[in-house]
Amino acid sequence: MTLKNGIETKPVGVVSAKPQTVRQLNRATVLELIRQYQPVSRASLARYAGIHRSNIAIIVSDLQKEGLLREERCKQTMRGRTPTLISLDRGSVSVLAVNLRRARSTVALVSLDGHVESTYSFQTPEWPDAFVEELVTAVASMTSELGVSKTPSSQIAQMVVSIPGILDLKTTKRCTIWTPGLENYSGTNLAKALREKLGVPCLLANNASLGAIAVLRAAEAKKKQVEDFVLLMIGDIGVGSGVVIQRKLYSGYNETYAGEVGHMVIDPKGPQCGCGRRGCWQLYICDRATWARYNRKVEYTAARFEEFLSAVEANSPKALSALRETAAYLSLGISNIALTLNPEKIVLGGALARVWPFLQKELKSAFFLPHHHAMIEAIDVPVDALFMKGAVQRAIDLILTK
Repeated sequence: MTLKNGIETKPVGVVSAKPQTVRQLNRATVLELIRQYQPVSRASLARYAGIHRSNIAIIVSDLQKEGLLREERCKQTMRGRTPTLISLDRGSVSVLAVNLRRARSTVALVSLDGHVESTYSFQTPEWPDAFVEELVTAVASMTSELGVSKTPSSQIAQMVVSIPGILDLKTTKRCTIWTPGLENYSGTNLAKALREKLGVPCLLANNASLGAIAVLRAAEAKKKQVEDFVLLMIGDIGVGSGVVIQRKLYSGYNETYAGEVGHMVIDPKGPQCGCGRRGCWQLYICDRATWARYNRKVEYTAARFEEFLSAVEANSPKALSALRETAAYLSLGISNIALTLNPEKIVLGGALARVWPFLQKELKSAFFLPHHHAMIEAIDVPVDALFMKGAVQRAIDLILTK
């Protein structure tokens, strides 16, 4: 507090925490701890959260009344009182995770504890209106299969849609600024259309950012704290990325985009990119670029790229030469990212992760400064699975923090 003309004032930017705000924060903390450590006792929750046991008891009681928790007796292993363990209730509410891709889209109906109840896949329509109708059909099929007689809005509490491209959720309130490979979806208010059709809260999220959430939560599950990292997802035509700073996903000042490193220009006179500029980094390291170095005369397909990866594993000189050139460009961009953000590590995902032992050797490039090498590792989780896991986790997080 400061005095101005004899009047007590608060410093600019300081907001007092109201009792209701504190209760909400404590509630969110308890739910997150239950998610991480379930099944867990009340005593352990109090210890993890640093909250008095009486307050933990009140919070847990309220959550039980809302139907979010279930209890089970711990097995008796020693003398004394047997503790009651708490978990999220699988049957309380469900979430929808949607992975919107250029060729095929996948939908998963998931319980609050992360258990996948049902999945549905369909060919991605050319137009967003048709996509909405396909998704309505998918939800009806999955709920019918599970014998759910309720309407979707009473059973499903949240939906998260993983999409490629740059989001614009605050400025224009539209769907995306740009969606590569799905041009007809660009600028459409997809979230609103889905919300109106299904009666379920809907959030759109960049797929690589969701992948970063999945990587972060996987590390937490293994009790490995990773504070800062950049996830690079190398795809067939582009490169997605997710930036995590102090264990929080960073999405820029207006939550529009951050870490679009695939559009980092490395040659102003290079080939034309879909974003309208020339020489973007992704044009040199995407799977199609690597394939073109290997066999320019044959058109790229995902199956043929798998054959290329097999040739790398078989030490084919031609395949290794193509990989070596891709690694040089990859090293150039990674070194720029490392010097700009200085992350704890850079995680590489995508089809190239299959040949990580070969790629890792080639990444030791002159583009890195002496004695300054970023920690780089590959993740072997399939791209679509990573996006879907992130969408599931984001949807559950939204429920638990409301």
